[in-house]
Amino acid sequence: MIDRFGDHTANERTFLAWVRTAIAVAGFGILIEKLPSTPNGTWTGIALVALSACTVILASARFLVIRRQIAEERQDRAFFARMEILFSALLALLVLTVFVFLLGLVLPG
Repeated sequence: MIDRFGDHTANERTFLAWVRTAIAVAGFGILIEKLPSTPNGTWTGIALVALSACTVILASARFLVIRRQIAEERQDRAFFARMEILFSALLALLVLTVFVFLLGLVLPG
């Protein structure tokens, strides 16, 4: 039996949720890039794909650190606070990117 199995599986489920989110964002970026006659489509699509890659990298780092902390039976709260700030900043960048794209559709020029 694996010690703290529930904690490990919760960590893995969270990681997989972030990966699914990154795949969805990358798919949305590719869709935006393929749309015809969108003024900011190419740059917005590239930005969304790049941000989704950053999401996977951050999620992987979070998963590995938390897996080690679970195995060592310790919790470093400072690390969690820094990761939450990074994920929040990434989410803000994603929203800003989509906003710029939608603003380009509304105000062509």
